[in-house]
Amino acid sequence: MRTPGPDHERWADAVGSYLLDALPPEERDGFASHLEACPVCRHDAEELGVAADALPLSVPLVPPPAALKDRIMSVVESEAELLAAAGRGADEPPRERASKRRGFLGGWLLRPGIALACAAVLLVAGGLAGSLLAGGDPEPRTVVAQTTAPGAEVRLEIRDEASTLVARGMPAPPGDRIYQVWIKRPGRDPEPTSVLWSTRDDGSAEVAVPGSLEGVEAVLVTDEPQGGSEAPTAAPVITAETA
Repeated sequence: MRTPGPDHERWADAVGSYLLDALPPEERDGFASHLEACPVCRHDAEELGVAADALPLSVPLVPPPAALKDRIMSVVESEAELLAAAGRGADEPPRERASKRRGFLGGWLLRPGIALACAAVLLVAGGLAGSLLAGGDPEPRTVVAQTTAPGAEVRLEIRDEASTLVARGMPAPPGDRIYQVWIKRPGRDPEPTSVLWSTRDDGSAEVAVPGSLEGVEAVLVTDEPQGGSEAPTAAPVITAETA
């Protein structure tokens, strides 16, 4: 049971907008300070951060249809005008509901800045839909990974430009450490990536592996200190041989 930190009720709705880099500058520093003192928000940020980091790597970048962009931006601009006409604070929840924690798509979605960020996500999704209608990506090549975690199952789904590690029943990293993805090329030391991740409460995770795996002999995962490492500090807990 995690105990919320100071001012949790004030900041609970800001996790999503913080990860999307959509908090106003005057609020971002305040939330960052709160994050250091609040285990609940820190846990939410770690879980949602996996999805936020994977989003731009999980689909190929495809220009969306112009009509889709026009429709989305028309809605965003219309909402922004309505909020501006209603005055400052129109998008804030009633005081009597302020103590209730809302979900990831809670009241912060009503802010114009967040609407623009969500519009960008919709444009990516629209581009993906267009690519699927045009034929889509070929089926990924799947490799069963080896893991030292008893009972865990991990596979690597390999695509041309972006692959995915899919874990089930994987324990969370020990202590305050975090999992880091490494690329291993023949005759070389493991190369670090910026992909840091943890598992959900049920031990599942879908982790994007950036770039092409051409010339890569294995994808490795180790547990590392928060922030990651330049060289592995522990033996791999996951090894996915790509050959």
